[in-house]
Amino acid sequence: MQPSELASDYYLHNFQRLVNSVEQHYLDLLNQNETNWLKAFRQLSPPARMLYVRLLSRKGLYYRKDKLHYPEIGELTQPARELAKAGFIEINNPDWCTEHIAPLFTKPELLTLFPALNKHKSAHKAALLEKLYQLSPKLEEFGQTIFYICHQQNLEIFLLLFFGNSHQDLSQFVLSDLGLHQFESYPVDKETRLFQSREQIESWLVLTSLADDYWNAKEQKNHDAIVNMVSNIPTRFEWPPLERKRQKLINHVARDLERFGMQEEALTLFRQSELPPSRERQIRILDKLGIQDEALKLTLKLKNTPLTEEESEVALTLEKKLSRQLKRPFSPAEKTSFNENHLVLPHTEQRVELAVADYYTVQGWTVFYLENSLICGLFGLAFWDIIFSPIPGAFLNPYQRSPRDMFTPEFRTQRAEMIAERLEHISSGSWCNWLEIYNQKEGLSNDWVNWHILSKDIIELTVNSIPCSTLSRLFKRMLFDPRNNRSGFPDLIMFKDNQYQWVEVKGPGDKLQSNQARWLKMFNQSDIPACIDFITWHKD
Repeated sequence: MQPSELASDYYLHNFQRLVNSVEQHYLDLLNQNETNWLKAFRQLSPPARMLYVRLLSRKGLYYRKDKLHYPEIGELTQPARELAKAGFIEINNPDWCTEHIAPLFTKPELLTLFPALNKHKSAHKAALLEKLYQLSPKLEEFGQTIFYICHQQNLEIFLLLFFGNSHQDLSQFVLSDLGLHQFESYPVDKETRLFQSREQIESWLVLTSLADDYWNAKEQKNHDAIVNMVSNIPTRFEWPPLERKRQKLINHVARDLERFGMQEEALTLFRQSELPPSRERQIRILDKLGIQDEALKLTLKLKNTPLTEEESEVALTLEKKLSRQLKRPFSPAEKTSFNENHLVLPHTEQRVELAVADYYTVQGWTVFYLENSLICGLFGLAFWDIIFSPIPGAFLNPYQRSPRDMFTPEFRTQRAEMIAERLEHISSGSWCNWLEIYNQKEGLSNDWVNWHILSKDIIELTVNSIPCSTLSRLFKRMLFDPRNNRSGFPDLIMFKDNQYQWVEVKGPGDKLQSNQARWLKMFNQSDIPACIDFITWHKD
């Protein structure tokens, strides 16, 4: 598909789509400042609106007028004056701090503007700026018109309400306008909105700010700042999306406290989170503190009620270790032995997976190098209508590849009845609409379906070769932990005479990863044909 051409003022239209949608769905949650801002924006002339959106979309708050070039707007003086008069920007405010203005200039420009700095011209720009701050220059000495953008926090709120997160921005509209992304149709209205109160919005923004502070402190290796964050983390929220966001932050901060040697403080913080890997970290800290009885008790709970595949796996390791320490009987799980082949192949320039595919092709197999794309794609087709079902809070805007809770336990629990029925119908063979869904939805964005790789021929060959009950078992395992179980499938799948087999390829020095081992173990337990091929290159 050829990308569409964008109109010269595309960004203004996209911004207006954003604010119109938020106003339609969240007007009752906007405060007076935000509604006044929106009303005043609509009263601006088109050039002023275009300039304001351009500035809002840039990084930072301060801009040099001489560095701004927007041909579709033309000369910026009059639109800028209009924005300043309406309170949308400030121009050359003498009260601005030098620390905000000076970084807008290059080192050569600063040396030219301030000759007193020439004796420090060999210094890095950061050191040069420190010298400049000591001179306390006035704004007019910089000789440029500077703009300061006002009300940027309003855009942050509108983006949050539209996307339901704090990382997407107006660029998403561009991808859609260009035709690079096409999306499923689903209801987006006030009834399915995410936020139900202004308090939820404010709390979300507080958590986002705390998370930003955390990552900045981590990048700067500022341990004290991370430690001091603990007292700023809010208490538990009743609303699940907020509490999940809070627990993610808790896990990050607590893990750093653990690394800093603050074991008891980390344990206290981890106990406020149920999100993995909180329970694992608690067990390891308890073990370090010599509280093995409590550590084992939590380990057995982890073993019996894992939230992810990794929790299930690590619980066995921890149980073995703690049982040994406490001199408690422990029966290790029977070690899984995989079907292994050791092949010696001629060394070529192609990938090792393709070399193995050629090896089996010569033997009459039809081989595809698909890794995770095959089963993930079939899952996306089989559960398409369930994935895009209008659960409240799942779809907030027209640009989603999946619901907000797709990779959380809530996806399964909130759609339990629909999922159970679909799994049963797939297992019995009464649901086999793979190609029908493919033809209806081809090209639409779905986090599970890679249209560039998944073809109708591959689908037909797969569903005619792999038993329906096997596909249902694979999907059921994926649904338990969709974030982790969507990866780890063997590299190749091959077909011959109504038979099929998966092949995990390991080149010289390559080892089996834990998620790959988990899938191969499940294949063994379910009598699904699979093997690991260890490759050695033939020496001429």
